[in-house]
Amino acid sequence: MQGEMEDGYSAAYITGVGVVSPIGVGCKVFWSSLLANKSGVGPITLFDARDYEVRIAAQCWDFDPKDFMNRKATQRMDRFAQLGLAAAKLALEDANAWGELESNAKRVGLILGSGIGGVASMEDTMYTIDTKGPVRANPFAVTRIMPNSAAAQISIQLGVQGPSVTPALACACGTDAIGLGYDLIRRGDAEMVVCGAAEATITPVIVAGFIAMRAMSRNNADPEAACRPYDKDHAGFVIGEGSGVVILESAESAERRGAEPYAKITGLGRTTDAYNVADPDPEGRGILRAMQIALKNAGVEGERVGYINPHGTGTVAGDGPESQAMWAINPDVTVSATKSMLGHSLGATGAIETAICALAIKEKTIPPMRNLEVLAEDCAALDYVVGKPRRAQGLEVALCTNLAVGGHNVALALERV
Repeated sequence: MQGEMEDGYSAAYITGVGVVSPIGVGCKVFWSSLLANKSGVGPITLFDARDYEVRIAAQCWDFDPKDFMNRKATQRMDRFAQLGLAAAKLALEDANAWGELESNAKRVGLILGSGIGGVASMEDTMYTIDTKGPVRANPFAVTRIMPNSAAAQISIQLGVQGPSVTPALACACGTDAIGLGYDLIRRGDAEMVVCGAAEATITPVIVAGFIAMRAMSRNNADPEAACRPYDKDHAGFVIGEGSGVVILESAESAERRGAEPYAKITGLGRTTDAYNVADPDPEGRGILRAMQIALKNAGVEGERVGYINPHGTGTVAGDGPESQAMWAINPDVTVSATKSMLGHSLGATGAIETAICALAIKEKTIPPMRNLEVLAEDCAALDYVVGKPRRAQGLEVALCTNLAVGGHNVALALERV
């Protein structure tokens, strides 16, 4: 492996992937479901949504916290932290890295982000106060609600003793978290980093808030067709939940352990629109600059990018500018917007989508997207992979891009090892 790039930037190697998602738990099941174009969207069951204008979501249907932690631990964690701990354990298992964590805990870092944190626990606590009084509040309420509670629980349960950070960059949080892990590796602050994000925001307050913003699809009658990135009938995103965690390592660590990486991260770009708290820049300038910065850092020309996993939420405000930005990077690039299957898991989405890019490079296969039938007029005519996966024998470079509420943009460049 070559750890040092020609321009002085170090690579970080992805040696393990852990995913808890609406279409499967664990890397193998998740990837198989993704290639099968399986939808994870259905009627909300996590709360009574009968009076809501939107009654669909992408829940982690097959997730049972008892598969990953004991009952006592479950009771002390919000659902987002449970998802995060599960994904972290799955990633460490996939990387065969338990021994490294046990023997070298002070050189293992942890970046586990969340856009909102323990919102379900916040809502539950307020309900208890309103119905039973403040003296009945759960003594673990604060440690369940705080956004760093997932990182705290993971470090305690797994014994991580290196640097830890909880980024909260809304919908770009997961990509940013992996970017922060990349920063730790290239600075030499850690030899291995457990990094990603978790989110569990299918709750009454969050769903009602996004309904009020008119940001979500109201296609309750056909949930699997509701999220339609770049399609002429795109009408909003479908809220989801989940967690994605990857194990990043330095070249030296991966070589010493004999690890077989999925891919390497070689570039990171961060920008801010400074335009609007809810809508992205209508010219797509922020996300374009983020991709350009990531590629410049990686020393890669745009025409070498073979695959982009975009933000692709299915909103009118976001799809057009983002697609035009991708066209400016490489008009021949292949694109698949996997939120059409997974929904939008807010802070976790970029971590899951980075994992998808790594899997695509490793397996030389572009996963498909759903529901793109007629391209919207303002969307660029890119090579969208719809319905069926596509073999990509020559795939060498992929980009994961995310736009966040607030105008934050993050892009990661991944390359074949």
